[in-house]
Amino acid sequence: MSQPSSPMRRRLRIAAALAVAACASANAVTVTSSYVQSSASEISRLLGGYSQPRVYLNAYACGEQQLSAMACSPYVISVGSNFLQQQEAYGSYVAKFVLAHEWGHTIQFNYGIRYQAPYQELQADCVAGSFAKYAETSLRYPSFIEASVRSARAAADYGTHGTPSQRDYYARRGYATSTNTCLNSL
Repeated sequence: MSQPSSPMRRRLRIAAALAVAACASANAVTVTSSYVQSSASEISRLLGGYSQPRVYLNAYACGEQQLSAMACSPYVISVGSNFLQQQEAYGSYVAKFVLAHEWGHTIQFNYGIRYQAPYQELQADCVAGSFAKYAETSLRYPSFIEASVRSARAAADYGTHGTPSQRDYYARRGYATSTNTCLNSL
């Protein structure tokens, strides 16, 4: 039997990728207010000693309704449910990673940490990676670091958020080390 032609192989790869994405989103967690608040409680178990923000969903907590995710002070994280649900298309529990990333920013506010772009964002990725490991080992979640890294890489902008490879590296660094490592060496 002959091998499919190059355009045919390309179409088969695209079809396979779409099938994988459809399966991932079919298994995605539904983001609700309850899910976001329970996630915040879980994140607080690891990061609460550094910062204790309140998480607002679909609110005007940072001056305007949040369509994505944003930490606007040491005390406030504002997120949009549609944005978090879109992140779940990368795999279950990616919304927790996003929330932990924003929690990382509240820690930066709290401790006066200011890095030039993209390192402010990459440090938050590192903190989120440390939460992903905590969620796996202490909270007994299945590993979601691979899905989280895919989401972070997709949101890379080669500017303020860094390159895909930088986002990948810092998320995995946090996963492999600890929150303290993320905060004390970048």
